[in-house]
Amino acid sequence: MTNLNKLYSFYDVNSSKDQSVLKDLLLNHLPKEYTGKVIKKLSNKDIIVDSQTVRNTKSGIIKNIIVFDAIIDVANEFKAISNHLKQNLQNG
Repeated sequence: MTNLNKLYSFYDVNSSKDQSVLKDLLLNHLPKEYTGKVIKKLSNKDIIVDSQTVRNTKSGIIKNIIVFDAIIDVANEFKAISNHLKQNLQNG
C-alpha cells in the first residue's frame, strides 16, 4: 500500500497539483509488474536494486530518490501508452 502523505513529505511534493499528478501516476498508471521494469531500468544504468527495495520505496517505507525517479518514469511510460490507446480508440 502506498503512503502518499509520506511520499509527499519525503520528496517535497507540496503543491496540490503536483500531489494530484503523483497520486494519479502511482495509483492509475503504474503497472502490476512495475518492480521488474524498475529493476531493469536501473540495471541499464548499472544500479542494482532488488524488488523489495523498489516496493518499499513506492510504499514510503524507505526514501530512495533514484529508485523513486525510476518508478515515476515507468508510470509515465505507461500513462503515455494508455493515452495513445485512448486516442486511437477515439479516432478509430
